[in-house]
Amino acid sequence: MKIKLFIVLAVLATAFQAHAGSSEWTKTPGGSVRLVVDNPLPNADEVRGVIQINLDPGWKTYWREPGDAGVPPELSISGSTNVKNAILGFPAPHRFDDAGMHWAGYKKPVSFPVTLTLTQPNQPARLKGHAFLGICETICIPVMADFDINIDHTQSDALSRTLIGTAFEQLPAKPSTNFGAVSASRDGDTIKLAVNLPTDDPNTDIFAAGNGPVAYGMAKLEKRDANRAVFSVPVTSGKHEKSMIVNYTLVQGNQAVSGTIDVQE
Repeated sequence: MKIKLFIVLAVLATAFQAHAGSSEWTKTPGGSVRLVVDNPLPNADEVRGVIQINLDPGWKTYWREPGDAGVPPELSISGSTNVKNAILGFPAPHRFDDAGMHWAGYKKPVSFPVTLTLTQPNQPARLKGHAFLGICETICIPVMADFDINIDHTQSDALSRTLIGTAFEQLPAKPSTNFGAVSASRDGDTIKLAVNLPTDDPNTDIFAAGNGPVAYGMAKLEKRDANRAVFSVPVTSGKHEKSMIVNYTLVQGNQAVSGTIDVQE
């Protein structure tokens, strides 16, 4: 993506304890961001939430590994108590080609599901930290949205539960024998990724993300034969790592699956 100007913007939402389990909207040029949490049932150690990103027309945001350019979304819970980890989920992205730059992301409002794990399930918790992401038009704006939310066992409102439930339902499904990656082999600085597809629909793409020091670029379709395809995925960092894993999202038409596969030498 051709970026004419890079403006560092840290927009910090006012920290407050929200009885509804949501932060205030952090407003920024091009959109707004907030975090919503569904209070858990008694004895549950898992808490679900969602990062809501409203985008104005013409603005975009990025997938977990953007490609040639972009700011990957991050979630920090460093100020939290009784919360031991947080995992972000990502709906299937779209491929963008801008002035020779290729990247993965979203051009409409999008919600990233969040799964939190409590250290002590029946005790109150405090979720405090920030979400960091990029919102771009011709200008790319990194946005930091603070949140400070009390988590207890009071029932969340129906709107929050619906927003969160819908976000999780929109995640890609788990791969199957006829829809998913079947092999990943390394050829120098490129991963050859073979996949099975449920139909011969030509509208097919795959997005790859690494772990730790390993990162991948945008995939390129190398070969297609009915219900099977082979993509090449460039290794952009961590090229000297001996062990590699590909976290992938495979898209065909309006269907998508997400999974992982080990890379064989």
